[in-house]
Amino acid sequence: MPLKEAATGFSADIIFLFLGGFILAIAMEKWRLHLRIGLGLLLLIGRDAKTILAGLMFATGFMGMWISNTATTIMMMPMALSVAMVITKNAAKNLHADAQSDFIKAIVLGVAYAPCIGGLATFIGTPTNAVLEGYVSKTYQHNISLADWMSFGVPVALVLLLLAWALLSIVYLRKTPLSGNIGLLLREQYKNLGPMQRGEQLTLLVFLGCLFCWKFGFVLENALGIRLDDAVVAVMAALLLFILPLDRKFESHVLCWKDTEKLPWGILLFFGGSISLSMALTQSGVTSWLSGELHLLHGVEIALVVVLVVVALILVSEMMSNVATITAFLPILAALAGGLEVHPLVIMIPATLAASCAFMMPGASAPNAIAYGTGYLKVSEMVRTGGILNILCAIVIILAAFYIIPPLMGFDPNVIPEWAAPKSATP
Repeated sequence: MPLKEAATGFSADIIFLFLGGFILAIAMEKWRLHLRIGLGLLLLIGRDAKTILAGLMFATGFMGMWISNTATTIMMMPMALSVAMVITKNAAKNLHADAQSDFIKAIVLGVAYAPCIGGLATFIGTPTNAVLEGYVSKTYQHNISLADWMSFGVPVALVLLLLAWALLSIVYLRKTPLSGNIGLLLREQYKNLGPMQRGEQLTLLVFLGCLFCWKFGFVLENALGIRLDDAVVAVMAALLLFILPLDRKFESHVLCWKDTEKLPWGILLFFGGSISLSMALTQSGVTSWLSGELHLLHGVEIALVVVLVVVALILVSEMMSNVATITAFLPILAALAGGLEVHPLVIMIPATLAASCAFMMPGASAPNAIAYGTGYLKVSEMVRTGGILNILCAIVIILAAFYIIPPLMGFDPNVIPEWAAPKSATP
């Protein structure tokens, strides 16, 4: 490919969507909005060990929808450990040492699992979803909107989050009754944050406005008569953070350019490279050739194929980067869908979700590594709990592939759409 064509992957819509999301995450961290959200939710539902775990997981999972799972874990882990230490110290007289240790292990694993699961609900939180969106857009010239993805992503993530919470509660919190005034302890932690500063208020306002436009952008499109893409919304939100003033003299703003030193440029370049690679595989004819070779699979039960693909992606993701895994597999899966003559998304979406469900090994994902790095977990404990969660994730994703995703996205798994037929049928 000529350089001009190869470089277009680095300017794809999804790159700017992630850029805006990263900048928003920097603002939330700078003004400690993530701490207020987490502690605020704990104040509402935190009554015992299980509800505290639930509050932390749902707060972390919600943030994982909009911020990369690595950044979310880095931001939330210190706060979660601080809360856990304060609570166990207060309950030390009535809580056995093993129970204290189990409570902390549950908190650490919960904060590691939650952003990965929450990220399944959007393109922004989990990179693998972004890779799929970019691949489908460049290969098939078909766009999947954030609202379309969230229609099935949110229910799937919510079910998995509940299952992960139930699993940790059963494994670690069966004999962990917490005593003492937990509400008072949480209020003290929240009080230490102080009143909301103007920067925090403006960041929250931009964040809520961004969510509204992503979910209900069609309302503004109809009213204004303009196309409001997800990436446009993200970039507009990022620009607002640099423009909105903190004082009447406009001498300081929510963010300054120096704050962007924390931007993970490497991830953006990685996404651009993966999109360009996908374009090259398509334009060079590799995908079409592979589709023709796999045509012999026509007639194989699609349910069996989805089961095998989901299990394979989960296992492979335990040994290598989930982004690298899905980048390597998507062209093969596209060809597989062409060979089976089925809708490509019925295979691609479950595979993409499965690639983010690697919870066993410390090196399987950055959140797992951060959890192991706290020093509270053994590898055997992570493998035991993560292995069970992997099985639960596989079951939910396989069921969603046929009973949730097709009806909510409005397609028949056994019918090739017009936008995919030319690519699949090319000899």
